[in-house]
Amino acid sequence: MNRKIIERAGGFVLIWVHVITPIVTSGFRVTALPAPDGCKVTNAQIKLGPASIESAVDEVLAAPGVVEAAIKAESDGAQAVVIDCMLDPGLDAAREAISIPVIGCGEAAMRSAGAKFSVVTVLQRQDRAFGDLASKYGLAGMLTETIGIGVPVLALKTDRVTAVAGTIAGAKRAVQGGATSIIFGCTGMLGFAGEVRAALDGVKVIDPLPNAIEVAHRAVQNEEKTDKAVYPYPDTKPVEGFAQWAALNALMKG
Repeated sequence: MNRKIIERAGGFVLIWVHVITPIVTSGFRVTALPAPDGCKVTNAQIKLGPASIESAVDEVLAAPGVVEAAIKAESDGAQAVVIDCMLDPGLDAAREAISIPVIGCGEAAMRSAGAKFSVVTVLQRQDRAFGDLASKYGLAGMLTETIGIGVPVLALKTDRVTAVAGTIAGAKRAVQGGATSIIFGCTGMLGFAGEVRAALDGVKVIDPLPNAIEVAHRAVQNEEKTDKAVYPYPDTKPVEGFAQWAALNALMKG
């Protein structure tokens, strides 16, 4: 197990989970992220990429920064990485690039649902994306529907009242449609869970970022590593135009 950690609490070495926020909007994460007992959680945004992630194009624009940040996190001594987006941009690529666990919020949330689930997300346009992810993870039969609340990612904080109300309304509709678990379709909904749970009277609500951090923490406790038979390192080859992602560029050029 990687023990390149300098911070201690109560005499115990803290497990280090690094969260990569794959957007460039300044101040999107301004408060400390939730950390399980015995866990140090750090966070950084990518330096080059989209302002938010709501489409497949946004995912592609974010992916090089995600891989770059993952390589750097492993080099710095982090023991697991979390990608702070429900669409899991760059997840497979990051797993190929490093050996420590890489947790996607989307995959972790869907696998944690444990029952029929609906995704209540920002925009309805993401219906196909979440259907594709559920199929990829072998959970298509568990996804009842995707419900967009009509509030873009960057408005979740600036218009929180509308966003929370829309999330509650979407979650109630999902329960009426047969869902027994609700997954927030955007990690920008961090902090909505208390109000949504209160409105749903006992229905399971998954706030994806804290959930993924917990999954990452457990992975390190269990001494898990990325399976390199499934996610082998990429073959080196000439690449052009990636000089600003120095670690990724070096990985590819060997």
